[in-house]
Amino acid sequence: MARRIEKGPGLARGPAFLLGTILDAAGLYFLYKQHHFLPFSNFPNGSAPVEGKVFFGIFGVNGWTGMLTAVAGGVLLFGAAQHFVAKTMSLIVGIALGAAAVIAAISGNVLGMAAANTWTKVGWGGCAAILLFNVLVPRRRREVAEPAEWPMARPTGARRSSRDRAEDPAVDPDAETRPQT
Repeated sequence: MARRIEKGPGLARGPAFLLGTILDAAGLYFLYKQHHFLPFSNFPNGSAPVEGKVFFGIFGVNGWTGMLTAVAGGVLLFGAAQHFVAKTMSLIVGIALGAAAVIAAISGNVLGMAAANTWTKVGWGGCAAILLFNVLVPRRRREVAEPAEWPMARPTGARRSSRDRAEDPAVDPDAETRPQT
């Protein structure tokens, strides 16, 4: 029996869709509650103090924090349609959120624009870890057995080649050349 490998379901789309939805909703909520945007003159060495805390006083954010989070969620939702695009967007957003978490952990804010407290850094870092793990998860595959005696599928009305007739013992090789009576 011959064996072949079939591609199974791609599991990268689920986490991208779920985290994209959560990040998008959280980012939009951050924008709604704390819509204070610092001027561009703060970039890259300015100070971005935490203006207020949202979600029961846990996450310290400002407008740029909400914008970064909402855009990251939107990009993930855009990529969740196909397996390969979901992996690509998970890689891009995972690197961006991981970099934002590391920069915020070192300097206290993200390039003088986005404010972040400890829980915001932990949230970005956790999402980055999940997304980067999502990139490394392989696609499921399954092995399918094919008996060698199964004829190959042909369109209706297609003529059989001489090789097909010779390999099939049920077909008389001289049937097409013999005159009909």
